[in-house]
Amino acid sequence: MHPKLSQLVFDASENKEDEECSDVPILKVESECLEKVVEFLKHYEQEPLKEIKSPLEDNTFEGVVKQEWYRNFVQEVDSPMLFDLVTAANFMAIQPLLDLACLKVSCLLMGKSSEEIRIILNIPQMTPQEEEHARREHRWIFDD
Repeated sequence: MHPKLSQLVFDASENKEDEECSDVPILKVESECLEKVVEFLKHYEQEPLKEIKSPLEDNTFEGVVKQEWYRNFVQEVDSPMLFDLVTAANFMAIQPLLDLACLKVSCLLMGKSSEEIRIILNIPQMTPQEEEHARREHRWIFDD
């Protein structure tokens, strides 16, 4: 893996040039997710992900991501792993993986109701008191 692909790895290697072996702190990434990140990086070395341009060229995931391996990579993971990949890519500053995973999340949420989004994102339902407080504090959100 080219160290520059991950800003975290690049920064760690820059700070420890004199040391023969350096550890990179990846405390926020579980081992199963880290395996997926490594899988992504190994494939990226052989076939870089084409840039995901904004505005998007299509309104479907398949229409935006033309490379089959990358489409399959995020379509084969469940939602919790997808969200873990977003977190890991963000923490490790791996922009291509972050772009790919965020695109998939946005496609999952597109066209969903607020209740469906709450379930997908595993957001607990507000109590009536919490909702009342939120409506008072953030009226602009609830204005029709």
